[in-house]
Amino acid sequence: MFKHPQGSLLIASGFSLYLGNVFPVAMDYLRCAAGSGIPAAIASFAIAKKRHVAVSDFQVVYVSAFAVTTTCLVWFGCKLVLNPSAVNINFNLILMIVLEVLMATTVILSARSADDCGCHRKSYDRPVVIKPAVFPTRLLKAYSVIEVIVGISAVFGGIIALNMDALLPGPYLSVTFFWILVACFPSAIASHVVSEYPNKCLVEVLIAISSVTSPLLFSASGYLSSSVISFIEIFLHDVPTAKQSYDILLLILMVLLLVQAVLTSATVVHCAAYKSQLRMGAPECEDSMQTTTHYNEQTPNGTLQDYEKDRTWKAVLVQMAQ
Repeated sequence: MFKHPQGSLLIASGFSLYLGNVFPVAMDYLRCAAGSGIPAAIASFAIAKKRHVAVSDFQVVYVSAFAVTTTCLVWFGCKLVLNPSAVNINFNLILMIVLEVLMATTVILSARSADDCGCHRKSYDRPVVIKPAVFPTRLLKAYSVIEVIVGISAVFGGIIALNMDALLPGPYLSVTFFWILVACFPSAIASHVVSEYPNKCLVEVLIAISSVTSPLLFSASGYLSSSVISFIEIFLHDVPTAKQSYDILLLILMVLLLVQAVLTSATVVHCAAYKSQLRMGAPECEDSMQTTTHYNEQTPNGTLQDYEKDRTWKAVLVQMAQ
C-alpha cells in the first residue's frame, strides 16, 4: 500500500525543490513544501522495507508533514493575494496541489492501515521464533550527542545570521526559520533520556517529538537550499564580501539543519522498529509461557507413569528369578 506514495513524493519534492531554486524569491514556499515531503517518504520506505513495523507508529510524521505542506499552500495563497502579477501560478500551483494530495493520501492510508492491522492482528495463529526486543541505546546516545553539538552550532550561526540580516538589504530571511533551530534540543534530550531508561511511555514521547521536529527541520533546510546556488555564484561572479560571508553562513546552517533532520527521522524509524519488536514479542512470550507450563505439567505425569512401569517390570523379573 505504501510503495507508490514514497516514489511519487520524492519525484514531486524534487521538482518543487528545483523550481524553488530556479526562482528563489518568488517560489520560496516550494522549497519548504519539498522539504516537508521527505520525512513522509522516509517513513514509507521504512514501512515497505520492514513489514512488521506498524503504520500507526508513523502517523504523527504524516500528519506533521501534511500540516507543513498545508502551511506552504496558505503561504502561496497569501503571496498570490498580495502580488498576483509577480507569481507564476501555472506549474508551481500544480506542484503544490500534487504535494498536498499526496500528503493527504498518506495520512488517509496510514489511518486505514492502522485500523486494518488492529482488526486482523489476532487472526494470525502460527508458530514464530521469539526474538527479544533490544533498544538501540548506543545508537540513540550517539544521535543525541551529535544533535546537541549540531544544534548549539546552528543556534550560534542563526544568531550571527540575524545580526547580518540587519546589515544587508532585503527581507529578514533568518527570522522565518530561527525558531526551528531550537527544535532539535527537545528531541536530543528526549533521545538521551529514553536511551538511559527505555520504556514504552518514553519511547512514545520520543516518537511524537521527533515526528513533529523532523518535517520542520527538513522544511527549514529546503528553504535554505537556495544558498547552494548563491555559494556557487561566489566563484562565478563578483560578490561583495558581506554577501559572501552571509551566503557561506546560510550554507553551513542548511547542512546543520539537514544533519539534524536526518538523525531525527532515523530516531523515529529505530523507535518504531523497537515498538514493533515489543508488540510481536509480548504475545509470543505469553504463548511460550503457556506452552512451557503445559509441557511441565505433562512431563512429570509421563515420567511418573514410565517409572511405575519400570518398577513393576523389575518386580516381575525378581519374582521370576526367585
